Amino acid sequence: MIFDTFYTLSCKVYLEQGKVQVDLLDTVVEAVDYFQQAKYKSVLDLGCGTGRNTIYLASRGFKVSACDISKTGIEITKKHTENLGFTNIDYRIEDMYKMTYDNNSFDAVLCIWVQGHGTKIDVQKGIDEIFRVLKKDETIVTDFVTIEDSTYGIGKEIEQNTFMGGRPGEEEIPHFYTSKEELNSMFSRYKNINIKDKAYHFGDIKGNEHIIKAAVVIAIK
Repeated sequence: MIFDTFYTLSCKVYLEQGKVQVDLLDTVVEAVDYFQQAKYKSVLDLGCGTGRNTIYLASRGFKVSACDISKTGIEITKKHTENLGFTNIDYRIEDMYKMTYDNNSFDAVLCIWVQGHGTKIDVQKGIDEIFRVLKKDETIVTDFVTIEDSTYGIGKEIEQNTFMGGRPGEEEIPHFYTSKEELNSMFSRYKNINIKDKAYHFGDIKGNEHIIKAAVVIAIK
């Protein structure tokens, strides 16, 4: 049910808006710098959307696996990257809670502005799936919206810190909010867990300014 809802919603957004979220986040730039310093070669761009991070990773020389729940998002990503001449990318439609990649497939996983669209159980499944596909001693960089965010409490609370409805176009999508303390527990299988507060400032397509209060997680398998 969650997969079907995510798939329908994401395809609708990409069909209506085309390539979205063009600007790179500093979290991504810092992560990719780290990946390069660590001499990583294979990176999973988990929840690639329309490819902004995929393009950046490919331009920095990584072998990139770009995946998203949306076929439309993958098609847009593939079109733009192939037009730019990249040949170091593969593409898949994937459910992040149950991926088809083999165990120990990647040197690193980048998953930015993707986590939290589900219940805590769903999000934990995603964290555990990332652990599965990462190689031993390698790195995940991801982020989560926290309970400090201004959107916390919108809609009906279906379980602790998880809200359904209240956002136009996302009425059937659960939104999970968390804290650094909770994330430490959810990433307990990992080692060298580093969690830091992050405030993302961005504008939408209508010119409105927004702030997302998040936590960035860097962890080693």
